Amino acid sequence: MRPIVQPFVSALFKLLFTYECEGEELLPAGGGVVAANHPSYLDPILLSLEVRRPIRFMAWDAMFRVPLVGSLMRAFGAFPVDVRPGKGRDAYAKAKAMLEAGELVGIFPEGKRSRTGWMEESLREGAARLAWETGVPLVPATITGAFRAWPHYQSLPRPARIRVRFHQPIDPAHYRALPEVEALPAMLAELRRRVEKSLLPGVKADLRKQVLHHMPAPWPRTYEVLPILAAATLVFWITQSFRAVLPAYLYLAYLFLDRFAIPQSWATKVLRQAALPLFALAFLPIVLSTLGLPEPAAVEALWAMVLGGLFPYLYERGGVATGACQGLVLAMALEIAALRMAPTPAGAHLALPAFLAAYAWERRTVFFAYTVPILAAYAVAAGLAIDPSPRLLVHALAGMLGWGLMVLVPRRRAPAAETPPPETGLGLNLR
Repeated sequence: MRPIVQPFVSALFKLLFTYECEGEELLPAGGGVVAANHPSYLDPILLSLEVRRPIRFMAWDAMFRVPLVGSLMRAFGAFPVDVRPGKGRDAYAKAKAMLEAGELVGIFPEGKRSRTGWMEESLREGAARLAWETGVPLVPATITGAFRAWPHYQSLPRPARIRVRFHQPIDPAHYRALPEVEALPAMLAELRRRVEKSLLPGVKADLRKQVLHHMPAPWPRTYEVLPILAAATLVFWITQSFRAVLPAYLYLAYLFLDRFAIPQSWATKVLRQAALPLFALAFLPIVLSTLGLPEPAAVEALWAMVLGGLFPYLYERGGVATGACQGLVLAMALEIAALRMAPTPAGAHLALPAFLAAYAWERRTVFFAYTVPILAAYAVAAGLAIDPSPRLLVHALAGMLGWGLMVLVPRRRAPAAETPPPETGLGLNLR
């Protein structure tokens, strides 16, 4: 079952969660205990996706009752354990027999999903005891990003960067000379040290994002307001029609509602970030019609291309995503100028994907290896299908010029302090 399911699940997880795995070569050739932090329901699957050998996870029996997740866990070789005190002896004996047969057994020492993202204060001794009694290596593993993707209080997962990292194994031979009461806590302490060394930076990043997602929305920024006000002023100056510019004022009203009335969350922050390019694209036909320039053909395809090109920025840092949104609006402005030089309904179908492809390539964004050729192919195919003429080169250059300006014009940065201030707020840098 696992060889059939694994390629499909791996492809799905890499798309939805930007999944990465490091250190598989550190897993032993024979028996071994894999012990990891436990931030989400997905953890047994995440640890197994890129590992050629199956990891037989001893997992909380309640997880097997979660729709789809339970079926996938069984397909990847996990088996249930009753975590109530005194109820896990059968599962422990089964895991011990597997180790003695040379298999990999996975255990989450926390015994339950984390409530905070980092490892719980108290760790159960099962993983250390199995390694200590059987003599097989204890392999620490760190899962980062999964708490952001599917924390315990969230009913469904959402996009996030997830990384699995296997660490150097802990050799139980160094502890077997010690009494059990000393050896097991010492092994667990070393396990915690290795896991948290790479876990805590990711937890701090996740916590910072959670805090930012629920902070009040910012005031309308200059780059959000100025392009739309300029376009609306131009349209009103030519048409003298308030109706023509009403969408622009609705957009500005949305910015103030977001600041004062709309409850803040991850979704509303994403919507605010994407509002500028999406509204600009919706307002573009009005501007072009006012100026007497040809409107884009195949508008539905243009929208699908823009939404697909912006999708990867759900995973990116805020600055990279904001740059993509700003640059896309700049490319639209340059496309208007290009239409005055070379009128064609295919112009936007070249300028906008040209910018998105160049920006994704330069920033090496998520899925850039896929998005760049897809966007380039779309630009060529759509442009030639709508208007196969040399005029298309002007519009491709407009998109590339938008990218060049985003690269060449330095973005304003806050000056660095001579003496760094003391770190507060868990180092989240929310100031």
